[in-house]
Amino acid sequence: MFKRSALFGTSAIALLGATAGAHAQAVDDRQDSMMEVEEIVVTGSRLATTNVSSPVPVVQIGAGQIDSRGVVRVEEVLNVLPSSFGDQTSTAGNGATGTSSVNLRGLGAVRTLPLIDGKRMPFGSDATAAPNLDMVPTQLIERVDVVTGGASAIYGSDAVAGVVNFVLKDDFEGIEVDGQVGFHHAGNNNSFMEAVTGADGYPQPDSTMDGRDVFVTMTMGANSADGRGNITAHVAYQNQNAILQGDRDISACGIAGSSSDLGISCVGSSNYRRFNTDEGAMFLEEDGTLVPLVGGPEQTYNYAPLNHFQRPNERFNIYTRGHYDLSDNVTAFMDLSFMNNNTKAQLAPSASFNRAFQINCDNPLLQNGAGPDGAGTSFYDALGCAAIIDAYENGERDDMDRQFFNSHRNVEGQPRETEYDNTSWRVVTGLRGSVLDNFDWEVFGQFSRVKSQDIMRNDLNFNRVQQALFAVEGENGQIVCDPERNPDKGCVPWNIFGRTADGDSMVTQAATDFIQGVGMSIGETNQRVVGGTIGGDFGRYGLASPFAEDGVSMLVGLEYRKDELSRTPDDISQVVGGMGLTGGGGGTLPVEGNVEVVEMFMEAQIPLVQDAFLIRELSLNGAYRRSQYETNGDDPISGDPTSNSFGTNTFFVGGNYAPVDDIRFRVQFQRAIRAPNVINLFTTQNTNLVDLAAGANTLFDPCASGVDDDGNPIAPAATREQCARTGVTDELYGNIEDNPAGQYNVVTSGNAQLKPEVSDTFTVGTVWTPSYLPGFSLAIDYFNITIDDAISEIPAQTTLDSCIATGDERFCGLIQRDSLGTLWLDNSNFEGIRTPLDNIAQLKTTGVDFSMKYGFDLESIGLGNSGSLNFDYNATWLRSNSFTPIEGTPEVECQGFYRGGCGVPNPEYRHLFLATWNTPWAVDVTATWRYFGDTELNAGTANPIDAVLESRNYLDMVVRWQATEYAEFRLGANNLLGKDAPISTSAGNAPGNGNTFPASYDIDRYIFFGINLSY
Repeated sequence: MFKRSALFGTSAIALLGATAGAHAQAVDDRQDSMMEVEEIVVTGSRLATTNVSSPVPVVQIGAGQIDSRGVVRVEEVLNVLPSSFGDQTSTAGNGATGTSSVNLRGLGAVRTLPLIDGKRMPFGSDATAAPNLDMVPTQLIERVDVVTGGASAIYGSDAVAGVVNFVLKDDFEGIEVDGQVGFHHAGNNNSFMEAVTGADGYPQPDSTMDGRDVFVTMTMGANSADGRGNITAHVAYQNQNAILQGDRDISACGIAGSSSDLGISCVGSSNYRRFNTDEGAMFLEEDGTLVPLVGGPEQTYNYAPLNHFQRPNERFNIYTRGHYDLSDNVTAFMDLSFMNNNTKAQLAPSASFNRAFQINCDNPLLQNGAGPDGAGTSFYDALGCAAIIDAYENGERDDMDRQFFNSHRNVEGQPRETEYDNTSWRVVTGLRGSVLDNFDWEVFGQFSRVKSQDIMRNDLNFNRVQQALFAVEGENGQIVCDPERNPDKGCVPWNIFGRTADGDSMVTQAATDFIQGVGMSIGETNQRVVGGTIGGDFGRYGLASPFAEDGVSMLVGLEYRKDELSRTPDDISQVVGGMGLTGGGGGTLPVEGNVEVVEMFMEAQIPLVQDAFLIRELSLNGAYRRSQYETNGDDPISGDPTSNSFGTNTFFVGGNYAPVDDIRFRVQFQRAIRAPNVINLFTTQNTNLVDLAAGANTLFDPCASGVDDDGNPIAPAATREQCARTGVTDELYGNIEDNPAGQYNVVTSGNAQLKPEVSDTFTVGTVWTPSYLPGFSLAIDYFNITIDDAISEIPAQTTLDSCIATGDERFCGLIQRDSLGTLWLDNSNFEGIRTPLDNIAQLKTTGVDFSMKYGFDLESIGLGNSGSLNFDYNATWLRSNSFTPIEGTPEVECQGFYRGGCGVPNPEYRHLFLATWNTPWAVDVTATWRYFGDTELNAGTANPIDAVLESRNYLDMVVRWQATEYAEFRLGANNLLGKDAPISTSAGNAPGNGNTFPASYDIDRYIFFGINLSY
């Protein structure tokens, strides 16, 4: 299932004893391997060596484990590792980027550096810097090396949380065809959720099979006739069907805490048939009667059923690689790859979302709302139109318009759909060889291009909705769009005011077609890398410790890299505040810029003592990298051209000590960095929403005032002087309206003056391979990672509270109130609280990793010729995972918690345990036990559903049968017992989705069947 290569003697066993699934036979061959010499490169070092083990713990996943899980997306294999946290996967819905990423140690996907054969991958898209793992050819993987902790001295920026290196097959010869079909099965027998949906009158989905996934690959390779070269070609195609939230009982409705006996209830969106009027918020009932909005299932919209739980996906990969020995000492190589991935994220239909529309009071449609008997209140009356028309007729007004906040759900149209089309090209070429029989060198050039096209369909065009609200009576008595204020041909009045006798909407298909809009954004990232290394063993020149047989190995290198990014949205997508596409919120703004870096690096491995009394081996490792950065782009705030330059130094030191063959100790310290990328530096200003906390006076804005339920006045929580610090004038103090929803405008942006994050990683561990228990190894490693100057947004709540309390201009300068003094009514000129990126946060994580392997023949325990058993166990005991949002604010501990600033669940303990029976009948059976510990909500709640996400145990099974020399069949199931995912009202958007965290928990049972044909 897993593969490891032998190093020199027990050094190899010590190093790779910490890797997942190390082959037990290597331990049995300990004595023989001591005389063998085989050079390899282990991720975490660029040196090929035979004599020194890396002090860096490395987890290796072989191609067999990928087949055993039956998954075709690499991130789904990585996410089950105890050191990995769920990020962007195909289960992301609202908040999806259309890419796939890996997040080691829960420090953020941008702090994990993925590599292919030791070389950097480009940005995932124009909107996300984390590389897209869809580029990796799954069936061409030989193994995956996972190094957790800083590795910037070896690989450069971004290797803060760790490195994931996809090592691909080389020298492939023959033809291999692999095909697999999988599907999801959900029993939908969760009695608790059945009670919740039943209590609110929502349907319970039946048992279902869906989410069909087809994956077909072909790999062909041949050696040259003279035996000096090889060329390999790989083609892959994947087609995955969608899963809707309405097809799972845990996500059949949106949930929220309630006072019911169940503790939660189905709570839909009030953005349904809602109208804000002079008489308060109103709801239009089925019979066409306007009534006060009180909420509940009858007056809200269940948005969940149409949302994607798993996005549909179609992916096409081509990967070709070749090498040829130009001479005995020089080899030319080239890799070419292409990937196209198309996926769609579907959400419930859009709405007008209470945007600041206008409506003419002589609109004849406003006579609706009184109901079938005419006894109710019409829209005309509720909006106070009689007084407006009187004022107009008396010459006191220039028009008969008034502001009209409404939120009609576009149920007459189609669900919103965002299509993400991501295409990448990558070429790597160069020369490598040896010189002086002792030094290896390589020079290479690399170019990558990623093109992204995002298309948003079926949203509402604000301008066209506005045109369709200006309705008048036409010449023939029919109701038409006001010709004087509707320049677009084809305008049809949007009749959201009336209902038919049968209770149906009176919005026509023609009106729906007119108001629905399309937004598009195209982007491109380019990456150019040129580099070279030379290194080898200096022992032959006398550079060696007098107490060691082997000499010092060293390597030096140079590298140049340039990352370029551009994004061009269409005009309607750029309009902020939902004034372009009503569901667009902050809009999508253009970005352009580049970052260049020139780097010099070196690495050394120094054997100090070998084969002495109580010192089987003692060695040191070290590396250093100097990087010089130049950035160029448009300032996110002013739009003026800007540039910056800065330099960084990264290094690591480590050591190995093996007193005897059976045990080894290792320790390392790494200084790593993450330089700000183009997205961090140059993303322009945008508007979004944030939930502020209520004060002691029950209001969210400390400078707002209001009245309580009994009509008594509520004074501002802050003094006149304190509020003046936030921009409140004397005239406005005491007259500022609070937002009852607690949602306020924030203005996000990049920061062209960002500096690099700096991290320190310390690990210490031991590896035990007892000679009296062949086939057994145990590794225990403690890790401690601290990131200072982490690039993060200044939290809006922190800004407002700090300005009120201290008057510090660093915070007060980020607050801009609108003309009415609020931070929420108007955002047309970026009113609100600015939350630009800055080097303000500190991240910390500590814990202990465990790895245990044991393999033996069953014959050794008296079971005859029954094959062998292999056990592989990997676990992480998380001791701390915390962050400090900004200096001077309290540290937030996330170990054992989720949300409330902690994002995805951070369990204290996780493990992955595999047991494989290799039978003598050409059949292998593997069972995998995955354990994910419980977590608590990192916020106060009386809701037991939210309070704790209970632990989960998952059982996966796969059977592989080598039917003939050329054909292998596999049949398996992940989450064989069909365990449901825990649910929470706080799951939120990506990576949360469907009331849970599908990147962390299984949502159903996945069954797959595959066949591999090779010749």
